[in-house]
Amino acid sequence: MSRPFRGAGLLLGLAVLGGGCGGGGQSNSTTSSQTTQFVIKHNAQFNNGLTVRWAALPIRVALNGLGTTDEVTAWSAATSNAVTFAFVDGSVRNGISMRASSGTDVCGVTTVDFNADGTINSAETLLAVAIYRSPQCVRTVTHETGHGIGFLNHTMDGGLMDANGGNGQFTTEVVETIQGLYALPPGTNVGLAERALVQHPTGRRTMTFITYPKRP
Repeated sequence: MSRPFRGAGLLLGLAVLGGGCGGGGQSNSTTSSQTTQFVIKHNAQFNNGLTVRWAALPIRVALNGLGTTDEVTAWSAATSNAVTFAFVDGSVRNGISMRASSGTDVCGVTTVDFNADGTINSAETLLAVAIYRSPQCVRTVTHETGHGIGFLNHTMDGGLMDANGGNGQFTTEVVETIQGLYALPPGTNVGLAERALVQHPTGRRTMTFITYPKRP
């Protein structure tokens, strides 16, 4: 894994490329207040209050010999099929691509590219082949898939989406975030306070997440 990633838990790069405004409306009545707050906390706050997700299901995934389908579809099982996946060979555009890395300082790195209208364009995961299956790297493929489907944060609750994979278990907050996110269209305005900061967000954005090994 390249050295520039060392010491950074979450890297956010914004590229403002032109005009236009984000779409979306209010959250629908089927999304509870608590779930909406989870969606804001772990997703929409990073896009000025607008939801960020894949526009259509199933989400295409290219494993490229890394990980297993079960490690990815664990998200389908945990969220009662709020998200589903289709597996393809080779490189994939408009999907999640898994690739090998020769580094040993981090377990995995995922970069998510999305539009300001809330549509994810692509997600690329680099897995450190020397260690991502080791005990110090906890369910790395499943964790990175979480970022690839729109979990744009790390938790601190000891579960799967902690920066080091925690105990590898799905927590209620993580499950409700994805269920709530995929009950709404991309670009739905759920974070009114965040939305007020930038009335007309534009361009494409990237977020990069790093999963660290557990230390003795």
